[in-house]
Amino acid sequence: MAEAWTARTERSHRFMFHAVAWVAKRLGRRAARALLHLGVAYFMIAAPAARRASRDYLSRVLDRRPRWYHSYRHIYTFAVVFLDRMYMIGGADPALSIRHHGVQSFRDCVERRQGAIIMVAHLGSFEALRSLSGQREDLTVRILMDWSAGAKVNAVLQKLDPGFADRVIDTSTSDVDRVLKVKSALDRGEMIGIMADRVHEGERTVDCDFLDGTAPFPTSPWLLAGMLGVPVFLAFGVYRGGDHYDLYCEQFSPGLSLPRSERMQRSGEWTQAYADRLAEHVRQAPYNWFNFYRFWH
Repeated sequence: MAEAWTARTERSHRFMFHAVAWVAKRLGRRAARALLHLGVAYFMIAAPAARRASRDYLSRVLDRRPRWYHSYRHIYTFAVVFLDRMYMIGGADPALSIRHHGVQSFRDCVERRQGAIIMVAHLGSFEALRSLSGQREDLTVRILMDWSAGAKVNAVLQKLDPGFADRVIDTSTSDVDRVLKVKSALDRGEMIGIMADRVHEGERTVDCDFLDGTAPFPTSPWLLAGMLGVPVFLAFGVYRGGDHYDLYCEQFSPGLSLPRSERMQRSGEWTQAYADRLAEHVRQAPYNWFNFYRFWH
């Protein structure tokens, strides 16, 4: 049986996050990446459920039976991407190379100052979208996030960038309040990022075919997009090793329509289409997908 990711206790040590941030800022990316091995080793020992989830996932996406070092590489890739996220948020650019693919339709939307929804995933780094802004002051991307679920991580990111919380719309608030905040941001021409590959506890889901299995995906991102009728994009910032990322961006729809009588059917179709596109990117970069919990039924 799959589980909601919010049912998992946040397994992290605030000291380790601050230590990595301190080393990254003062000694550079190479030294910080070396320090990450300590955290990954601890995670491999102290988080058996996450190891099992990694092994289950890798057995579906690799063409061979995963061994312990495959899971180590998986978790280490997650740690490196998080380290780079610190740099992207903190503004201390370690000269990361981010190649763009299919971003013109997104830029056109920004030029029109038209708000849009960006469906993203725990694949690589969502922060790679920052590379699209350049010197533009007219591009604001806000992310829907359960602030309390990652409180330790968020505390570190908030210290790196005091304005980080201002770019978050907290999903732990009431549905009405959240929708009003999203609509207000869209009306100002801002972009709203939604992680559409994780299920919150009690959230409505639909079972989708995903990586040769059946897994629950949330329908609420698609119900929200259909209700608001704004353009919808998919974006994935895939880590390629070293200092390199590939940012893939595509227009999923110029505006989803949601007739009341077809609401559940259409939201299920959109969710499956998203799961199909996500699977394509995951198969191309298998160590980039970071859902370390029981995902499939």
